[in-house]
Amino acid sequence: MLPRAKAETVTSLDVSRLPYTERLCAAALQGLINRSGPKIYLDYGIYDDPDARRTNEVFFDDELWFGKYRSLLGNQDQRNLEEYRQRYQLTITKETDLIGFISKHRESISGLVIWDEDLPDTANIAVMLAGLEGLLPVTFSLAQQVGSLGLMVKEDLRGRWSDRVGLYQWAFDNLFRRCKSGVVACVEPEWQRPEFIDYLVQNQIFTYSLASGAKGAGHTLLMLLAFGPPIIRELIFGLRLDGCLRRYALRQMGKISGETALANRIQKAVKGEPYPTIFGWHTRRDDELSFMFQLSANGLRLVPSHLGGNYSFHSKLKASGIRQKSRRQAAELDPEGIYLTFTLSDGDQLMMMHTGELGNWYHPARGKVPFNWEVQPLLAELAPGLLEKYISSATENDCLVAGPSGAGYIVPPLAPHLAKYMDETDKICHQSGIQVVTSYVADPPRHTLRTLARHRGNLLGYLCGYAVVTRAPMHLIDGVPVIANRSPLVNEIVLQSNELLETVRQKITESNERPCFIGVHLFAYRTTIEDVVNFVNVLDIPHLHVVRGDEFLLLASQAMRRRKNGKE
Repeated sequence: MLPRAKAETVTSLDVSRLPYTERLCAAALQGLINRSGPKIYLDYGIYDDPDARRTNEVFFDDELWFGKYRSLLGNQDQRNLEEYRQRYQLTITKETDLIGFISKHRESISGLVIWDEDLPDTANIAVMLAGLEGLLPVTFSLAQQVGSLGLMVKEDLRGRWSDRVGLYQWAFDNLFRRCKSGVVACVEPEWQRPEFIDYLVQNQIFTYSLASGAKGAGHTLLMLLAFGPPIIRELIFGLRLDGCLRRYALRQMGKISGETALANRIQKAVKGEPYPTIFGWHTRRDDELSFMFQLSANGLRLVPSHLGGNYSFHSKLKASGIRQKSRRQAAELDPEGIYLTFTLSDGDQLMMMHTGELGNWYHPARGKVPFNWEVQPLLAELAPGLLEKYISSATENDCLVAGPSGAGYIVPPLAPHLAKYMDETDKICHQSGIQVVTSYVADPPRHTLRTLARHRGNLLGYLCGYAVVTRAPMHLIDGVPVIANRSPLVNEIVLQSNELLETVRQKITESNERPCFIGVHLFAYRTTIEDVVNFVNVLDIPHLHVVRGDEFLLLASQAMRRRKNGKE
């Protein structure tokens, strides 16, 4: 039987119809209260507002959202809470009135901090002060409403700064050392998505929003190290020039933008064991790749937290210790076989985890074919009960694999301490029985490959590549398989599901290699488990085998050893 939660009674507050300013306030209060246990849960509703599905690009237009995903997803907050109620024997009470809710928890609040709506980044300062001093972040108008509760304004941030760089420089000078060591967060206030604020307040995490830099020489250099022509990268890494080029690139990025220069200073100041961590996502002023280049080169790992709600609650539920069943043996290799494995992308995102992989986990098609589900292995610490939901309900065909590139999202060739990162990845994955890691770059330099192999620990091996930029090789390094996904090519990532799966069919029919191994990394915002099941069911190709990722790696290892020994 699963352990009971510390608090048997949970209050669920419906914030789905509240404006951003009030949801921010509610999330901060949730973080304060949940320090003592899983007591408060927020219901954010269904993300029908297009802004809820947007970072700097639209993942879903309304046609795709309503036509394909919404019915799968449902209200993920209600679904998760109901599962918790049954597993942890909780009693749920419901609230809808924010002011009344604040009144009931008056004793948990030390006062108010007013943030400046004319400078939205002051909300991040208010969030830090909430965590450090027990203050409730409010706008001036909201302060007027709660003033009758006897809560005094302790900090008024209006008019104190004229720009974001000055604001975050003040925060770095005055708040950074007071916050939790080893972690920071990048949260974009202008997206008005406060879902992860509760966890930041609960854990007193330094929070900023600074862009990672415009395109320029620095960005180009990091692109070269990560994805450049293989012969050039091998020369750079072979001569051990990667470190000095990485540091030079970061300096060049900082010269272009004051925001980026300060972001570099903040990221480099994060020191912690087992590996420095940043939560959040990139800003509206940059993009995912620039953000990932910067933080990876500065030696951090990302826990993507945009839209990740209720993690102050998830993190307080105890785990039972169940693990994914080990699979160390595969079927006999078919010498004429065509082996196909499918992996759903973006499971490293906390939002993907608490939405049941965008609802795919709840679809009746799950379990009909072997399939790999990227998950964030750090859920073992951040949301153990949520991770165990996947482990306990998995079928024999479901294989949980670590999202890129292990315990937290990084670009491996840019990481200055990759060995340390992989050691921590092995440790965290072993806790949950995860044996396969998807690594972000399909064709990393030889130096990176050797590090992956030497520090794999209990892992079986690696499926590499969000998309193919140059090549999609297969390697067996010291007995460790490191195999690039062959689909999609970089220009195929955003294809609709039918178009992408047609390219997979073409790769199958055009390949003359036997046995043949084709890994497919599916963009989660286009292709569902149902799409894959329907695709596989109409394939009529002799010697075609659809397998889990662990079996795929074991069989590919057999094939590569046979070739090396001259048996084929």
